[in-house]
Amino acid sequence: MSNSLQLTEVAISLVAKNLNPAVLNPDFLKYTGIIPADWELANQPVYNNNLVQLVYKNGVGIIVQPNRLNVLEMIGEKPATEIKLAAVALQLIEKLSQVEYQAVGINPKAFVGFPSEADAYQYICGKLLAPGSWQEFGGSKVNAALELSYPLKRGVLNLAINQVNVQFGEQVTPAILFSGNLNYPLTGNTVKERIQDLQQIIANWQNDVNIFQQLLVEKFLSSSPSPAQQISASVFSK
Repeated sequence: MSNSLQLTEVAISLVAKNLNPAVLNPDFLKYTGIIPADWELANQPVYNNNLVQLVYKNGVGIIVQPNRLNVLEMIGEKPATEIKLAAVALQLIEKLSQVEYQAVGINPKAFVGFPSEADAYQYICGKLLAPGSWQEFGGSKVNAALELSYPLKRGVLNLAINQVNVQFGEQVTPAILFSGNLNYPLTGNTVKERIQDLQQIIANWQNDVNIFQQLLVEKFLSSSPSPAQQISASVFSK
């Protein structure tokens, strides 16, 4: 592997009943204080009957569908103190407290770069999967991806592993993308209790990212060359 594990994006996904995407427009977000007044949109908002998509220049995005509200942020080299997605998600819940929330997902993405596409392919089809004749058919190699699920004490950690190309400026790097989803149904007998549970889960999002990174480092990257082993501590360690 040519690079260490790099966290690229974290999203908070709220599952809710009867969510109206049209409610969340840039003016509403700023007038209610959900989005700071000095944040600028990176491009024109996307509006249609079933989707609202807003992306800001600082890397924060809001995507709303009739049953799901996603707040995501491109992480890159940002220090933890500058990451805003949890604050935005908590503000949305406070201002939209009448919405019937059902579940929440904390969804981190990270990748590891490889010297070549052949090396990235070998990681999936040679290390994670058992070699065999099934990997070729009709003169072509199989395109492989994995989807795994780990039950936790509460909720489930779903993990997807895919071979991708990552672009940095004009340079394209072969890589393996790890996409996590820590999914939690909400508990509580009343709307207030469920919102409190939701708020607590979101407030602890960094712990979920740590769990995701721990899984990758200990179970998927532990036998890799030294660059991957450099991740001895999470970027969110306290």
